[in-house]
Amino acid sequence: MKQSISLNAKLRWPDVKDHYVVIYEGHVIGNVHRSGDSWSWSISVPMGLPDWSVGNAASLHDGIKALGNAWAGILKSTSAERLQRAWDLERAAETRNTGFESNI
Repeated sequence: MKQSISLNAKLRWPDVKDHYVVIYEGHVIGNVHRSGDSWSWSISVPMGLPDWSVGNAASLHDGIKALGNAWAGILKSTSAERLQRAWDLERAAETRNTGFESNI
């Protein structure tokens, strides 16, 4: 039986209506944005990713669906420990960036 995953998409910036971030379990895992007449999508998790973690789609809906399918493949092929290391790296980078911004 195929396990379903739950993704959420939200606008990256409130005033830009064609660029979305995609969230899985509280982590930003990628984005979908308009690119000319199509929509580009990519997974952006801090770890080595396969060539098929990026692509283009005809619509926003198709882009989110394609990203979700690619994410399901990454979840299937990545150990929970490796994914946790990526989340830890993401959190460390966010902490470092927050500290840097407060020093400006």
